[in-house]
Amino acid sequence: MYTIKVNASNFAALTMEAEVQVGRIQNYGSWSPFLVKEGRTCLGLEYFVFEGDEMWNKSDEDLIAQAKREIAFLGLVDPAKVELGHVVRVPKAYPTYDTGYVDRIELMRKWIETNVGNVHPVGRNGMHRYNNQDHSMFTAMLTVENIMGRGPHDIWAVNVEQEYHETKAGEGPENAGLATDEPIVP
Repeated sequence: MYTIKVNASNFAALTMEAEVQVGRIQNYGSWSPFLVKEGRTCLGLEYFVFEGDEMWNKSDEDLIAQAKREIAFLGLVDPAKVELGHVVRVPKAYPTYDTGYVDRIELMRKWIETNVGNVHPVGRNGMHRYNNQDHSMFTAMLTVENIMGRGPHDIWAVNVEQEYHETKAGEGPENAGLATDEPIVP
């Protein structure tokens, strides 16, 4: 039997199939066998939305029904085998790169270092950066090494090399200093 978890995060993207709106599917049982009961799995379906839009405002029941239809359409799971569904809405799951972003991140970074040295921001939400998962995990690993005295590692230097980022036509200096290829929005 299956459990599905529907995540709604505020990020717009295109899906590969016009018939489905799901943006990403993960099998938590593949992450670790300790995350699910033996003989079962848990699929996470992510829908990229903005707070207050049509998808965000759908009822939990409607989102679960949609997820079941979409995993059936994609040939992943017979919806009759789904035991349970659960919806999690995640507001502001992705950082917004607007004017002043770099300065605010630096202000936050310095304040944390000065006032709460035992707080170690890592990953996408901790550092307010759109890091890839491998970069997010690497910041966590380096932070553990720092805590254990095997550092010092500058976790803020992870994922800033331009080779990791796509370039866009007409990209200009307004994006300089961002650890991303995301555009700055006014």
